[in-house]
Amino acid sequence: MNVNEDGNLVRQAILGDRKAFNAIIIKHKNRVYCAAMRLVRNRDDAYDITQDVFLNAYMNLKRFKGESDLFTWLYRITINVSLNFMKRDKFRNMASVSDLVSEPESMMKSDERLNAVELNSQLDRAIRELPPQQRAIFVMRYYDEMSNADIARILGRSEGAVKANYFQAIRKLRNSISDSKMPNANVLIRKEA
Repeated sequence: MNVNEDGNLVRQAILGDRKAFNAIIIKHKNRVYCAAMRLVRNRDDAYDITQDVFLNAYMNLKRFKGESDLFTWLYRITINVSLNFMKRDKFRNMASVSDLVSEPESMMKSDERLNAVELNSQLDRAIRELPPQQRAIFVMRYYDEMSNADIARILGRSEGAVKANYFQAIRKLRNSISDSKMPNANVLIRKEA
């Protein structure tokens, strides 16, 4: 499906076509779930957030102006729902970066696997310790490889504020993992301006 098809699905869903909205969910649910998972780091919570995102989208579909593509709008809702979730005391820290690692363990040597698991665990702990806004900006920039301008637009912040928050997040993460006895632990956090 392309952007025009998304627009058609939105128009049909606004007119009450449930199949059209189901098609929107089917098309975008995995990307919404992955974005939520990177932020909250718990599968069950990411699933709940994904449901909340689509409920929110359904309730506010008439507000979608089509100025951006549909996934950008859904992504912004995902970030907002996730940030609200992280601010509540219900937030649990159960999942780890190792849940997101794509390289199969069977392809790694056992000592490499142990180092990777330990590094991922340290990085995951450090990310969970970031304030919600810095965590969101770090995830969008580092994992989703979004530009500062896109992040600023999604969060309704200035690019300067995004850059400052990202810099602070990188600094905190580097400080947190630099105490590690693991060689080259800082390699996980690439230097960016």
